[in-house]
Amino acid sequence: MQTDALIRTWLLEVLADGPATALEVARAVWSRHEDEIRDVGDLLFTWQLDLRRCAEALISGGDLAVLASGKWAAPDGSTPPTRRTWAEAEIAVAVERYLDALVDEHAGKAVHQRRLVSDLVGLTSHGEDRVHQLLCNITTVVGEHDIAPLTGFPPRSNVPVGVRPAVAQALERLRTH
Repeated sequence: MQTDALIRTWLLEVLADGPATALEVARAVWSRHEDEIRDVGDLLFTWQLDLRRCAEALISGGDLAVLASGKWAAPDGSTPPTRRTWAEAEIAVAVERYLDALVDEHAGKAVHQRRLVSDLVGLTSHGEDRVHQLLCNITTVVGEHDIAPLTGFPPRSNVPVGVRPAVAQALERLRTH
């Protein structure tokens, strides 16, 4: 998910609970999403600016109201968009398949990237682009363990919550077998 869409989702998620000041929204976003904010690239350094910019865009587009009290409010009858996050089981299966392919590639066997992505699309609730992005995130974490990652999945810095521990656990299982 792009940063703007992520911030918009968080903002509307908070406002689904009722009107709130900018400070109250920021506090709620931080309390609900601190781990994600810390783990997604440079978001830790920009999220409050991004939140303000998103709110201003929603206000100017008529998709966010500013009450007389100064509080932000979602328009009546609106619901926050559904977030498409990765379930723990989906991350685990992606990591296992990635590491299986990595073992094959390190052994000199051909790895069919499209087949890997296609298989994971069938095993998760995500499309090809999201699966490919997750595999690129896994590449980042594998590289952090000083292991040569799969070729063809360039590293991405916005590693979703849950990927680092899943990779660490899977690598530990590989080392003990």
